[in-house]
Amino acid sequence: MALLEQDHAFEIADVVLAASDADETEVTVECVEERFVRFAHEGPTQSADREKYLVAVRARYGTTEGGFREARATTGGLDEASILGALGRAQTLAQVTAADPEATPLHGPGADEDAVPGTAPSRPTQDHSTKEKAAWVAEALRAAESEQLEASGLALTRVASRSLVNSAGRRVHGATSNASFEVTCVTPGADAETVGGAAAARTSRSFADQVDPAVVASEAVHAASMGRQPGEVEPGEIDVVLSPQAVASLLTFAGYVGFGAREVALGQSFMAGRLGDSLLSDGISIYDDPGHPEHRGWLFDGEGTRTHRTPLVERGCLRNPVTDARWARRMGVRDSGHSRPQPSAAGPTPGHLVLEGGDATVAELVASVGDGLFVRQLHYVNLVEPRDLVLTGMTRGGLFRISGGQVGEPVRNLRFTDSLVGALKRVVGVGADLERCGSLMGGEVVTPALAIRGFKFTSGVER
Repeated sequence: MALLEQDHAFEIADVVLAASDADETEVTVECVEERFVRFAHEGPTQSADREKYLVAVRARYGTTEGGFREARATTGGLDEASILGALGRAQTLAQVTAADPEATPLHGPGADEDAVPGTAPSRPTQDHSTKEKAAWVAEALRAAESEQLEASGLALTRVASRSLVNSAGRRVHGATSNASFEVTCVTPGADAETVGGAAAARTSRSFADQVDPAVVASEAVHAASMGRQPGEVEPGEIDVVLSPQAVASLLTFAGYVGFGAREVALGQSFMAGRLGDSLLSDGISIYDDPGHPEHRGWLFDGEGTRTHRTPLVERGCLRNPVTDARWARRMGVRDSGHSRPQPSAAGPTPGHLVLEGGDATVAELVASVGDGLFVRQLHYVNLVEPRDLVLTGMTRGGLFRISGGQVGEPVRNLRFTDSLVGALKRVVGVGADLERCGSLMGGEVVTPALAIRGFKFTSGVER
C-alpha cells in the first residue's frame, strides 16, 4: 500500500495551480489506506485492503464589490485528466455562484509561530498484516468460548495523509494513523434486554502496538458474563458512575453543537451569553488538542491553518469557542484553526476534544457514589434541545447496581433524558485514567470516567 508522500501530493497540487485561471485556487489532496478483518463466532467473515484518494479543488473569483465567488469540486483520481477535470468543474460552478461579501483572501505562508509541524504515519501500523489481525480475532474467540459466549467484532488499521496547497503560498502536509479493535460478546440465543449476557468493548489507539487484544476481549467477556439475568431497577434521579465510553457518547454532542463559534453567535450553543461564567463543576476542564498523545490528529484545518490547543472549559468556567478565519474575524479573536473544508455554510468545529482527568480510580468513584448505578455504555443518544444540551438515549452493554460503594448485580437497561450541562454541574468525581472513545454518532474524544449525582433516568427499556 502506497501512502502519498508530501512531494508527490505537492506535485499534484502544482499541476492544478499552474492550469487554473481563477483569481485564487486551493488544492487539498487526501489518501486513506485501511486494512480490516470483520469476524463472527464462526471466525472471520470479511477482510479487505482498501485505498482511497480524494483531490478537492477550490476556485475563487474576486468581485468588484468585495468578497469572492467560489466553488469546490472533487475527484477520486490522481491522473492529470481527473484533477484538471475537477478544476474545470470548480471554475465553472464558481462563476455562477452567489458572491460571498465576507470572504477574505486565502492564507499565505504564515508566521513562524503558525507554521504547521510535519507529521508522519506509523509504519508498523501501516504494515499491520491480516495475519496479525487474525491473531487478535483468535484471542477474542478463545476468551468468549471460555465463558460460553459468542464473539463478533472488527479489527482495523488505518493511515492517512493530507496536503493543502494554495495560490497564496500556503503549503502544509501531515499524516495520521489509527488502530482499533472492537469485540461484542453475547450469550447464544439470549435476549439482552431480558436475560442480559451481551456487552461490547473497544479500544482506539494511534498505533497498532498500543492495542492489547486480550484486554479488549477480557472486558467484553467479563461484562457479558456478569450481565446475565439482570434484575429490576426503578427509574428516577440516580447517582451514577459513567465509564469513559458512556461519557464520550454525551460529550461528542458538545462538539457538534456546543463549542463552535457559529452556534455561539446564533444563540444555539450552551456557551451563548455565558462566556466567562462558572457554569459547570470545577472538576471539569475541556480543551481541543490534536497534539494530545491519545489523539495525534490533524495539526491543520480545512483552510490550512495551524490548529491550536484551545481551552473551552477551565475548572467549570466557559472560555472561548473554536473559530475559523471567518468567525475569528467576526469575533475579533485569534483563529484557532478549526475550519471545515471551504466553502461551507457550517461553522468551525472541534475535532479532538479532551476532558481533563482527575485523581480518582474507578473504584474510588464507585465508593464515592455509595448507592447508585455503574453505566458502561450509552446508546442511540440524540439531541433534544441545544441550549442546555438536553440529550436522550438508553444504557447498553451492562448496567450494574452500586451498593455500599461496590459494583454489584446487573439490572435492566434504562432510558434517560438529562441536560449535559446540568449533569456536568453535578459531577462529584473525575477519573484519573483517560481513554480515547467514540460514539454511535461518530467522532472520538479523550475522557476519564465521571461520578455524577442525580442522573435522570425516565423509564425502562421495552423489549
